Amino acid sequence: MHQKMLILLVALVALGALLTIVQIWTNIMPWDIFIKLLITLGILAVLIGFLMVIKADLGEHKRLKDENYLD
Repeated sequence: MHQKMLILLVALVALGALLTIVQIWTNIMPWDIFIKLLITLGILAVLIGFLMVIKADLGEHKRLKDENYLD
């Protein structure tokens, strides 16, 4: 699950970078739409990163509880 989320996160960042380069050189869309699209990609990237951290933290908590380190 983490690997899929990590691949998705990298793909979102790469898409944002590619979109930025294309927009700078060709101006394929109005700047207001471009900025909104980049903000949306950023929000999705932060959300995926947050979900990865939460899942890792809960997995660690469960592992510690299973090994009787936590009550």
